[in-house]
Amino acid sequence: MARREGLFVRRSVCLGLFLLSGCGGAPTTPASGATGDTPAVHYSFEVDPELRTLSATVCPRDLRFTHLRMTTPELLDRVRRPRLVQATGDVPLAFEEDAVPIASMADGACIGYDVDLGPPGEGFWITHGDAHVLAAPDVWLLAPEPRPPGTRLTASFTLPPGVHAAVPWPGDPRGYRVPETAFTMRGAGAFGKLERETVRVGGAELDLVSLGGGFGARAPLVTQWMQRSASALTHLHDGFPVPRVMALLIPQPGSDVGFGMALRGGGPTVMILVGSSITPEALDAEWTAVHELFHLSAPRFQSKDVWLSEGLATYYTYILMARAGMTKEQGAWDDLQDGFRRGSRRGTGRTLRQESIDMHETHAYQRVYWAGAALSLLADVELRKRGVEGGLDGPLRELARCCARSEEAWSAEQFAAFVDQKTGQAVMGPLFERYIDRADFPETAEILAALGVKGAGREMTLAADAPRAGVRSAMMAPRAGGTGP
Repeated sequence: MARREGLFVRRSVCLGLFLLSGCGGAPTTPASGATGDTPAVHYSFEVDPELRTLSATVCPRDLRFTHLRMTTPELLDRVRRPRLVQATGDVPLAFEEDAVPIASMADGACIGYDVDLGPPGEGFWITHGDAHVLAAPDVWLLAPEPRPPGTRLTASFTLPPGVHAAVPWPGDPRGYRVPETAFTMRGAGAFGKLERETVRVGGAELDLVSLGGGFGARAPLVTQWMQRSASALTHLHDGFPVPRVMALLIPQPGSDVGFGMALRGGGPTVMILVGSSITPEALDAEWTAVHELFHLSAPRFQSKDVWLSEGLATYYTYILMARAGMTKEQGAWDDLQDGFRRGSRRGTGRTLRQESIDMHETHAYQRVYWAGAALSLLADVELRKRGVEGGLDGPLRELARCCARSEEAWSAEQFAAFVDQKTGQAVMGPLFERYIDRADFPETAEILAALGVKGAGREMTLAADAPRAGVRSAMMAPRAGGTGP
C-alpha cells in the first residue's frame, strides 16, 4: 500500500477504493451447466441501471451445500431477501449469524439474494463515483459451504446497456471462473462506465481499467506510465512476475497521483487514484505504481510484519525506478536517504513489531515503512559485501517464482530463513532479530557513507572513491534483460 507524507502525501480518500480487476464487456447470459461429474456452482449476477442493487442467483450441480456464508459479517445488513428459488415458487430463507442455512434443495433449485449497493457506505467496501460504483466482491459474493476441493465455480453478469463489470477473475466460457482466493483474500470489483485497455509487459498482460469517463486526452499518458512502471519490475525479475494483473485506475480531482493498494483476492490487482488533470511532469517521477506492482511479486505477509512487506516495496521502488531510468541514481539515493531521516523522527516509541501491529491506530506509517526499507538496504549491502551476486535480487526472484501467488501469509521469520538458505549466508535472520523488538531506528549513516552517498538534495554527491562505490553502482545499474522504460 502506498501512502504519502512529504513524499508520502497522505490522502484520507483512500481506504474506500480497493476494488478492481478483470473487465466485463457485454452482458453475459447464463449458459448450460458444465458436463461431467465435477461439482460445480454458477453465480448469475444482475445489476440495476442506477447501480443500487445487485441480484444474485447461485445454482449448484452435483453438489449439496448447507450454507451460504458472508465473508465480511460486518456488511451483513446489505444482503436482503435470501430465498430458495425453485420451479414451484420461491421460499424465503433467513440468516443465522453470518450464514444462510439451507435445510434441503430439490434438484434444479437455486439460492437467490439481493445486495444493497446504494449509499450510504462510502469506504473500503462500497464507494460511488461518476457513473460507477466500487463494490468489493466481499460484499456480494457469498460463499457456498461445504465445497469440496476442485469444485468448479463460475459467474456471469447481466448488465444494463453502458454498464460493465470489473472483477479480477479469469475468463471462462460461462463468463468468469471464480478462484478460491475470491473467498479467502480481500478482493476488488466495480460496475458502471469503464474504459479498458490491455497491454503486454514482460510476457504478462496488464489490464488497465479506468472508471467513469477515464482520462480523456490524458489516457495515453496514464497508459505509458503504467507500462513503464510494470517494466521496472523486469529489472528484478525474469519478465513480469505474475502472468496477469488488473489495474483499476480511479480518476480524482487534481493533477497528481493519490493513493494505491495491491489486492490478491480472485487475482492480482492494483488500485490507484490518479488525478484527472495529471501532467507528464507529475508522472515522470511518480512511484506509486511501481510500489504496488512490487507487492504482487512477493507473497502476502502477516499483518504483524507489515514493516517487512512495505519496507521491501519501499526500498525496491527506488532501486527499480533507477534501474529502469525512471529516476536518476542520485535522485533515488536522495529519496531513500530522505525517507530514512523522516522514518527515524516518526513513531510512538514502540518496538518495530508493535508499531507495525498498531500502525493504523497510531498512524506511524513513516516509522514502519522506512524502518523496513532501511533493513532491506542493510541486508542487500551486506549480502553483496559477502560476495552474493545481486544481493537480495536472487532470493526475491526465487520467491516470486515459488510463492508470489501462494495463499499462505508468510511471517518475517519464514522470509529471513528463505533468504539465508538461498544465499548461504546468515544475514537476514540475525538482522531481523536485532531490530524487530527494538524501538530505535536501524542505523544507516555508516553504510551510506561507505557507499559514497554524501550530502542531500542539490548538495548530494556520489563519491567514486568510496569503499563500497562499486556496490552502490551495481545496486542501481540496469539489469540485463530488463525491458526498460
